[in-house]
This record gives sequence, C-alpha cells and structure tokens, in this order.
Amino acid sequence: MSMEDLNLSVKVGESLSLCIAPLPARTYRETAKGLGGEYGYFIFEVDESCPDAGINVIGKAASADAALRLFDLLVGARA
Repeated sequence: MSMEDLNLSVKVGESLSLCIAPLPARTYRETAKGLGGEYGYFIFEVDESCPDAGINVIGKAASADAALRLFDLLVGARA
C-alpha cells in the first residue's frame, strides 16, 4: 500500500469529521509544521459547515499500521 492509498474519515458530529491521511507538502507547512516532517499519516479534523476554515491537525501516526489501528479504535468507540 502506498501512502496515498490511505485516506480514512469518520463523522464525529453533525458537520465534523476526523480524518487520517497524508497531507500535501503545502498543507503540512501551513498547518502541521513541527510534527516530524511532511511525510506520514496525519490526524486532523474537518468542519464541513465551515469549509474556508481549513483543517485542524491533531497529531501524526507513526506508520500506516499505527494509522489503521488508530482508525479502528476511533470507529469502534463510535459503535
């Protein structure tokens, strides 16, 4: 699986989604600088009711496996 293949999202509110995905280099520089480089899987919120607000980066998963495990935990917690 290539890094671009992993793009996960789960609704956590009426208009709020929690996502785990790579970020484009420009987005990293604008929103996540300081999280160990632009490569990897970032955990971020998207408020669909306010598309101009962009994203809110929460953290970064250490690997694709870690990103998948984290997503499974998030989805399982919502079930």
